[in-house]
Amino acid sequence: MTSTRPANVIGDSSTQFPFFYHLTHKDNLAGILQHGILSHTDVLMRDDVLAVDISDAGAQRWRDRPESVNHRAIHDYAPLYINPKNPMLFVRRSLQHEIVILKISPNVLQDGQHIYSDGNASCRETRFSANPDILADSIEALNSKYWANCADGKRRRCAELLVYPRVQPSHVVGAICSNKALANEIAMDSNIQIEVNPSMFF
Repeated sequence: MTSTRPANVIGDSSTQFPFFYHLTHKDNLAGILQHGILSHTDVLMRDDVLAVDISDAGAQRWRDRPESVNHRAIHDYAPLYINPKNPMLFVRRSLQHEIVILKISPNVLQDGQHIYSDGNASCRETRFSANPDILADSIEALNSKYWANCADGKRRRCAELLVYPRVQPSHVVGAICSNKALANEIAMDSNIQIEVNPSMFF
């Protein structure tokens, strides 16, 4: 297990992604490592992949709408964050001793189809594109310590990569935990690199 410092999630070019990220409860890790990160649509059809749902039910209803690129429901994509230290994680801060931030290899871009959102995909104002340049106006919010200091920062900080039809298990290359106890717990059942990095949490 290692500990790392937080770094900019996007470099000077919006096409440079060291990793993408997925927030999940520790009890979901075994299913993800076996089946991958599934879309909300697929999860609803199965009972063996999601033990604990940490998503916001109110926001989820807006993901039934189609995105503007491939005209699929947003729920048909597996969601990944550009920066995991975001408003979603802040809202779930009481569960942070149980939440795992999964690190997803940028090789995920070579599988299936994917689109980018310039902010939270649940928001009506959010734009979608197959081109990562759509994130250009969101870079400040994604890389800033405090998104509240940025224009439209709360929405932009939740920019996403949406992957269809799923993120394969082979692309899950690491996990970040807020504490050693959780890291030790998940290390017993996984073979991915595990980091303890409280600075990635609130």
